[in-house]
Amino acid sequence: MLRSFFRCGMKKKHKNAIGFQFYKNRAEYKKVNLKKVMRELLNWFIILFSAAVLGYGFVTFGIQTVHVNGPSMENTLYADDVVLINKIIYRVQSVKRYDVVAIKKMDRDGYFEIKRVVGLPGETVQIVGGKVVIDGMVLDDIPIEDSIMTAGLAANPITLSDNEYFVLGDNVNNSEDSRYANMGTIMKSEIKGKVFYRLLPKESKGKIR
Repeated sequence: MLRSFFRCGMKKKHKNAIGFQFYKNRAEYKKVNLKKVMRELLNWFIILFSAAVLGYGFVTFGIQTVHVNGPSMENTLYADDVVLINKIIYRVQSVKRYDVVAIKKMDRDGYFEIKRVVGLPGETVQIVGGKVVIDGMVLDDIPIEDSIMTAGLAANPITLSDNEYFVLGDNVNNSEDSRYANMGTIMKSEIKGKVFYRLLPKESKGKIR
């Protein structure tokens, strides 16, 4: 009697093999099975490779988590908070006043500085009597509660060029920002994204305003 090896399937190799696929010998079975295994392995490799590429692109060009360093953004953000930054948004729209942004200065370590945008390109910024003055007008709606004790470089008018921004920390009297030469004004190329959501701690998670 002819010995055959078979497996369930929708295909048929012989007229009488309805619902089953028969193999003439063990070698044929092993050959077909090996092809199937190799095809499955190739599919998994493609899936994993695609996921790695998409993941890298997501972090590089999309959304990234960042840890907050230091107290300069209190009471909006605190040290060791984990926030999300949108790295795409400023490719399609301009930076707006009061946006909280992630900054990476070329001459500093790899961590992000997080500050609030106050002055926009083409404006003249000055700090007078503890208030921020833009083009001669006091910013009454600025989301910074404290009176600014140190004007720093902004004691004199600073006119911002194209793609140049003036930033402050919300904890304005304990923040190294555009008032100081160590940071100075910020170029748009140094703004890596908008800080839009706090992930951790869980009890404080939510949108950043």
